[in-house]
Amino acid sequence: MTKVHRFVPAAGLRAGHGCAILKAKYPKEKRQGKAGIKMLEVCFSDSAKGVLAMAQHGGRDVIGGAFAVLTDQKGLRGFWVKQKARREFQKREAELQKIAVPLGGSREDLVGLSLGLSQGDIRSPLRPGDCPRKDCLRQMFALDRYGEGDLLDGATELWDACMADLQKLDPPPAAVRVWLDDLPDSRCGLLFLADLLEEKGTAFHVVELPAKITGADGVTVEYRGWGEVEPQRFGTFLDRERGLPAGEVGQLAERWRQLKEENAPLRVVEQGKVISAGLDYYDEKIRAEFPAASCRVADLIGRALGRQKIPTGDAFIAGRVRHFIESGELVLTEQRSGAGFYGAAVTRRR
Repeated sequence: MTKVHRFVPAAGLRAGHGCAILKAKYPKEKRQGKAGIKMLEVCFSDSAKGVLAMAQHGGRDVIGGAFAVLTDQKGLRGFWVKQKARREFQKREAELQKIAVPLGGSREDLVGLSLGLSQGDIRSPLRPGDCPRKDCLRQMFALDRYGEGDLLDGATELWDACMADLQKLDPPPAAVRVWLDDLPDSRCGLLFLADLLEEKGTAFHVVELPAKITGADGVTVEYRGWGEVEPQRFGTFLDRERGLPAGEVGQLAERWRQLKEENAPLRVVEQGKVISAGLDYYDEKIRAEFPAASCRVADLIGRALGRQKIPTGDAFIAGRVRHFIESGELVLTEQRSGAGFYGAAVTRRR
């Protein structure tokens, strides 16, 4: 069995979130909207912002990146399997360059609001210093995954970047183009943005990520979010862009105010609508991946994300796994020194 994994290099990724080599020369002209007005590009994850930066040039300035081949073939057969995978990867990259449509603009036009708004307190106001929203992000980074220690420095860098990008929305821009997907953080981000800019004269444009994309080669690809999409593809989605009427923006803003009033510990997407939920909302899907025999916590989390398609980050599921251990539903069978929580082994209680 052979699997090929493509890693899309994303500018702006912080320590612990991935690695990339990027060399980009950003054009001086500003991105113009359909009516010739200045338009800011808005997304709701750090990875999406990084890929958007490359998409401004059609992905042509990327000089790094990687792909991995996982195979059980050894020796000469394994060598040729890898060579074939390399050729296919290079062919795919060349095909992507053929369809690339640069978005234009500069990095100053990018607004990344990677605030994790689907989790934790949203009633308290955002502010540059310490606040409940920053504390929520720090909790996501505080996990010692593989014995490398926490990543709190990364949380601080991410928070500071988000606060700097928020400043780009004051004074309100003439227009924003929101790169929207079905992840709860993205849907919550749109509601937050609508509440922030409602009745301030900002025109809203939205580009929604389709559930599936079928290429010219007939291969169908499913993406969880914009952060997984190749930068060369972004410009090809501009024909999906639509403007939001002021009335619709008002409805989105009102929905965010309702959610703030409810201030649930979790927000999820059901049938395209954001609703409040308890922390146990995804528990049955996680339980479906409980191992019959002992397995690493990392494997359990990976299956919950992959097979069950739980639309959260790994840190949230890790928190629920800890809950299951504390409640006795899972039993910790091994905890190796220096391996971190993800290196621990668990099994279901019999």
